[in-house]
Amino acid sequence: MAEYAVGYQFRRFDVDAEPNAPGNLELSPCPVPGDRTCLEKAGAFTFTTGHYPYHAAQTVHRFFVESHLGLGSRAQAQVAANYEFHGSVTSFDPKLALRVDLAEPLALRASLQTTFRTPSVDDLNEDRATSLEYVAEAGIYKALDASGNPDLEPERALTYNVGLTLQLPRMRASLDYWNYDFKNVIDIIPATGVTRLYDLGGASRAAVQQFVTCPDGPGTGTCPTAAVERIAVRTINWPGIELSGLDWHVSARLPLAESIVSLGMDGTFTRRFFVRALDLNGVEVFPAQDAAGKLNWNNPIAPPLPQWKSRFSAGYHFGDYSVVNYVNAVSGYANEVFPDTEFADIHRFVTWDLSVLRRASSRSDVALSVLNLLAAPPPLVNWEQSYDGFTHSPKGRRIKLSLTYRMGG
Repeated sequence: MAEYAVGYQFRRFDVDAEPNAPGNLELSPCPVPGDRTCLEKAGAFTFTTGHYPYHAAQTVHRFFVESHLGLGSRAQAQVAANYEFHGSVTSFDPKLALRVDLAEPLALRASLQTTFRTPSVDDLNEDRATSLEYVAEAGIYKALDASGNPDLEPERALTYNVGLTLQLPRMRASLDYWNYDFKNVIDIIPATGVTRLYDLGGASRAAVQQFVTCPDGPGTGTCPTAAVERIAVRTINWPGIELSGLDWHVSARLPLAESIVSLGMDGTFTRRFFVRALDLNGVEVFPAQDAAGKLNWNNPIAPPLPQWKSRFSAGYHFGDYSVVNYVNAVSGYANEVFPDTEFADIHRFVTWDLSVLRRASSRSDVALSVLNLLAAPPPLVNWEQSYDGFTHSPKGRRIKLSLTYRMGG
């Protein structure tokens, strides 16, 4: 027996930006408002520059079809396809998923598909956005101008996963291996790679001096790194990323007299996050590296990546009441910027949450939760915030009261 679904989706995104007169680079491209004689259009401000009046729109048409196929008594398949076009850019992306019952409680599942991501309007926008960038070679912060690129190619990926599921009357478990291979990844040129090569001089400097502004103008390459006034980079297509890992889930509900004990564990292991090398003008701006298990401080294409993340739960349910404990654990990882110091290792982070729930009626619940019960502080990281805000929370013990009411029914 076959089941199917078809559909169409329309998306449109519009963006407008109208700066005031001092911040309008069409009116004030120089340090003095109203002056239009300068070579470098940086505006009247040093670190928070202005921008040009900006209007852009993106229209997306998407067609998709999906079919569920029964392949006998022990196997099922899902076949799907997605077709999108954004202006002149089109993509056809198929998907195949399969589930096979190996034995009564055990099943094998797998999927294979391609994906597609077109550049956003901001990725294509050539107007600059300015921030502060610490330049290690100069020992000081410099103005970093980042802009989009109208010549970007779409980002594409080939993904697959293989897994096992186990379903018993009182327990469920699953284990999945996943692998993603991204090509033409859309991201920014790494400013740290630009300044490192510029500081080397010679052919390395010549390869990147187009991104650097000296006192005598942009692209000259005549000043030392300490005298650089601005660094201008843009969004490009990186060669790609390959990542893989494991996800798992185990849960059980066990009767105990007139109550129920629930146990659970969920987690993920990032085995590999390999960033391919980036070359510009024949020079390696960013070397190939495996980012798994590292802070990735100077890696614009990879976030901080502890390899292990897991959550354990234990609950006791009796009558209209439930008491549930959660232990959240993030493994330690390396700070690659300080390999031989006391800051080389970022320690693991473990928090304990406790919740008490009462079912007041068939439609309403009330819950009291204490988050981070032991007020565990985030691990120390040797940068401005002193902790990794992408991975850890600085919040101490919090108390939360929740009321839920379900309408209708």
